[in-house]
Amino acid sequence: MSSRSDSADPRPFARRLASRGRARIARADRFTLAATLVAVATGVLTFAIAATLFRYHSVNHDEGVYLMQAAMLLSGQLEIHAGELADAVHPWFFIEDDGRLYPKYNPVPAAMYAVSMWLFGEPRVTLAVVAAGNAALVSLLGGTMFDRRVGLAAAVLFAASPLALITSSVFLPYAPTTFLNLCFAVAYLRGVRDRSLALAGLAGVAIGLAFFARPFTAVLFAAPFILHALGRVVVAVRDVGIPSLPFPGPIRRHGLTALFGILFVGVTLAYNLRVTGSPLTFPYEAFAPMDGPGFGERRILGHTEEYTPELALRSNGYALWYLATRWIVAGPLGTLLALA
Repeated sequence: MSSRSDSADPRPFARRLASRGRARIARADRFTLAATLVAVATGVLTFAIAATLFRYHSVNHDEGVYLMQAAMLLSGQLEIHAGELADAVHPWFFIEDDGRLYPKYNPVPAAMYAVSMWLFGEPRVTLAVVAAGNAALVSLLGGTMFDRRVGLAAAVLFAASPLALITSSVFLPYAPTTFLNLCFAVAYLRGVRDRSLALAGLAGVAIGLAFFARPFTAVLFAAPFILHALGRVVVAVRDVGIPSLPFPGPIRRHGLTALFGILFVGVTLAYNLRVTGSPLTFPYEAFAPMDGPGFGERRILGHTEEYTPELALRSNGYALWYLATRWIVAGPLGTLLALA
């Protein structure tokens, strides 16, 4: 007798799906289940905070920019053509250019919010999914670098930190960009460990999207990985001489990561050309060209400051102290335990 195909199973689809889910849970180990529980709890808590504490959003007006940008993307727009009306308002963090208005932020975080707006009519779903994803990725990263016990502990501490909870519950780019950077780190490290070409490609896509979202952040985050990849390629070339087809594994994998990353750099430059008129002028720079890194006069929205080394030490010292004493889980105690 031939067995019935799965499509001929008379049981409702939901029952079959639940049965498969129970089978997977039975096969999963306790660390996997615990990490999944932490991720789900992080997502639920983030949604609850966003829907209650930040029901009307935070005092950071940038949230409105990202949500407006998400609505524009859903209507197929990168800019608003306001014509003469553009002179009648003072748009917050939008650039006015001959009657058209476009946001100073790159569209990746807004596109992530737009997905849940389109699917559910509720952008907070993206906040919950991103928060859960970050917790899961921290667990995977810790498990990859050390062991799963360390990964689970890292995920719990990450999810309990005020910095993660608060920034994940508002419509700002920090949590989505962290998600992309963590995707890159996990895919890169596991690609090296497992010699996986697919994971190497995923790493390139993730860091490319992170660059499109926040270029400076992505470059800083990827720098040590780039040095590691270059070192592995140099060793591979030294071992085999001038490489010929087929290339050694490290060259293929890191080359694929670089290829996808560079493709998204090209997408970013094309977006710059479309909205600012120059591939090397980012919207952020078009909005406030005197608000970049470095010392000297800095200016944004009519506010001018002489940024000196003394001011840099004082302001960054305060920021680090605030981070170590208030934004890390358990405050000063958590910081001391992390250092220990």
